[in-house]
Amino acid sequence: MGADPRSRGASLPKPEARLVALSSAIAAGDPEQVATAVKLALQDGAAHGEIYEALLQSYLFLGFPRAIEAFFAAGPVLRLHQGTPPPAAEVDPGAWLRSGEALCRRVYGKNYQKLVETMRELSPDLASWMILEGYGKVLSRRGLSAAVREYCVVAMLTTTRMWRQLRSHAIGAVNVGGTRARVRESITLCAPVAGAAVVSEALRVSGLEAPDARG
Repeated sequence: MGADPRSRGASLPKPEARLVALSSAIAAGDPEQVATAVKLALQDGAAHGEIYEALLQSYLFLGFPRAIEAFFAAGPVLRLHQGTPPPAAEVDPGAWLRSGEALCRRVYGKNYQKLVETMRELSPDLASWMILEGYGKVLSRRGLSAAVREYCVVAMLTTTRMWRQLRSHAIGAVNVGGTRARVRESITLCAPVAGAAVVSEALRVSGLEAPDARG
């Protein structure tokens, strides 16, 4: 599922918008909302594999407990539509490290080295895991484009009010081929779950309070 370069300033395609809304529902931790979001995603054309990837990557930002509960909520809906989990991916730390560093550099651009240094000061372990596990094992997986993954991440960070990370990933989404307009839409799609006040603050901290002409 990739963005058409001819429509970079346009709204999110409906399947992608549904994956973003699903990510917000997962972050809120309401099983009924997750199940409903999965149903709507399927109805609007999201593939089983894309929904699986949106569910799976949530553990990175929300923890195993919330991701597991999201799979419990989504499972009956996916099975009803003949959706089954794919086989587990191969364990390949070397490939994860290479792909993780490459993707992280794309997401953070000129701020990559500063990010790594800051993380190493906070925790050398987290700095290493961020590349190996975060950007390598999880965010470099096939099944969703880097931009769509970032839109979903933006939704999770908005709903959980993680403002520092939201600012970084809002910029990162654009760095990997997304648009400011679609980042803004990803934030506003969280309103039914997170509320208008949270969305307003998210738009403010990400510098997206009003649409602009940059797309």
